[in-house]
Amino acid sequence: MKPQTNAKTRNLHTIVYEKLKGQIINFTLKPGQKLQDRQLGSQFGVSRTPVREVLNRLVQEGFVRQISGRGYFVKEITIKEIEDLYEVREALEVVAAQQAIQNINTGQIKKLCEILNSHKKLIEKGESKGRLLEDADFHKTIVLSSGNQYLYEIINNIFDKISTLQAIDALTLQRAKIAYQQHKEIFELLKGKETQGLKKKLGKHISEAKRDAVGRLRKKTDLLYLGYHT
Repeated sequence: MKPQTNAKTRNLHTIVYEKLKGQIINFTLKPGQKLQDRQLGSQFGVSRTPVREVLNRLVQEGFVRQISGRGYFVKEITIKEIEDLYEVREALEVVAAQQAIQNINTGQIKKLCEILNSHKKLIEKGESKGRLLEDADFHKTIVLSSGNQYLYEIINNIFDKISTLQAIDALTLQRAKIAYQQHKEIFELLKGKETQGLKKKLGKHISEAKRDAVGRLRKKTDLLYLGYHT
């Protein structure tokens, strides 16, 4: 019975983790908002223990901040943090793309084609939320194609944090069109195994995405600090 109990506990922890993290990413829980373990436990139908475990895990991942004597709070988003995230993302994605040139298989190439086709249709319909998912899937598929699981896990975490920004202020249609065109060019360079061209194009694409993200974030400064230190 003990192994079953442990499995049940792990499953409960995973459910609470995914729900709470999801609420932070989609901006249901705002930056600076206090997180009460008792209230969250009631919301999720669990005791305070798994909630506290999840809160501590989210502290380690950078989604939550703990203040001694005051409790847990949703971590604020800052311009510096977004800049740092994109800089790390660029460095790691370029490395992953170089590895993907050697390791990508036909199934992964097919998936990238499907993502691009789906992305194009969403742009034509003017849908924003789906475009963000397609954009992330395109990049994460390339990273996964590198065959380096550690790179993928780090990039996946970075995209989760960037998703919070997208919940605050979505990409404009014009920016989405530019991103789609750049994705097509990146894909062709990857298929053609053009390492130098791929590195340059991917770096430029992510650098422009960073500039766009910072610009949008500056316009929404009033949403970034909601009484964290009050």
